[in-house]
Amino acid sequence: MLVLTRKRSEMIQIGENVVIKVLQTGRGTVKIGIEAPDDVRVIRAELAGAPAPGHPLAAFLQERRDIKRGNEHRRFDPQPEGIVAE
Repeated sequence: MLVLTRKRSEMIQIGENVVIKVLQTGRGTVKIGIEAPDDVRVIRAELAGAPAPGHPLAAFLQERRDIKRGNEHRRFDPQPEGIVAE
């Protein structure tokens, strides 16, 4: 997983046709804008349905649920093992 730090108004380009722009930042939130061709489906992950257990997004979403519930701090590991306790 590539992790980038961006400030307001800075952009990230994916391939030739997708641009992500940081529109606003706040306490614990980031508002982004996504420019993509009409044939590229852009949807919030939680609306796409539950990913299969081996999918990296499944581990990431479980990590978010654990953090919100106050469980031990965990770090996302994109390998098939998923989440690694620290």
